[in-house]
Amino acid sequence: MQLSFNQNISLDQLTNEYANDKRVRAGRILQPEHAADIYTSLSEQTSYDIALVKDNVPCQLTDSQWRSLSGPERQKIHRETMQNASRGVGFIYGRYQLSSEQESITNLRALHQWLNSDTVLSWVRKLSGHQDIIAASAQATRFTPGQFLTRHIDTHESEQRRVAYVLNFTKNWHPDWGGLLQFYQQDGTPRDAWAPGFNALSLFDVTHVHSVTYVTPFALMPRYAVTGWFRATPLA
Repeated sequence: MQLSFNQNISLDQLTNEYANDKRVRAGRILQPEHAADIYTSLSEQTSYDIALVKDNVPCQLTDSQWRSLSGPERQKIHRETMQNASRGVGFIYGRYQLSSEQESITNLRALHQWLNSDTVLSWVRKLSGHQDIIAASAQATRFTPGQFLTRHIDTHESEQRRVAYVLNFTKNWHPDWGGLLQFYQQDGTPRDAWAPGFNALSLFDVTHVHSVTYVTPFALMPRYAVTGWFRATPLA
């Protein structure tokens, strides 16, 4: 599968919108059939690790590692996660790292290659003004009830991240379920929030303070997305 922008998308219009606040969101960004294939891969073919802060250190647990934990061990992790969150620290969600060369899931390999194509990288350089962008990292994420990502910025010195992106692949999401991409002013005052959509792309400067709000217990489905950063350093 070779991905391409939806022909109805105006990249020039999105570029102009980004200039207003270094943020932009667009629906139906990919060809519909390609978005449907990616959704199938994210929801049926991908095995997610659990990304979280454990013993005050960010880490990932495989599904088998999580299942091997005793009840008291899981309860301890849950308590620590909630205590950290009460102070605005930490996260817990499903994560799967993508790569172009070694990726075994065909649709996700195609997506990673598209994000790193000359077409996409050239557009993001034009949109952001960062002419040093040379690559895009990518991870699949799955947020289920009780999961979240607290307030933070995405700057990273060694990776030289320039622009963050979120490609949502969540069908029929209700905003009351949480999982919103919430933006804040620098002092922590909430600004606005973008609800998950399907085949929707969000781009924003890495200095924007943001979070993924708590997914409620009554959410009827996971929140699927592919996220990452357009950066000035090559991928490892």
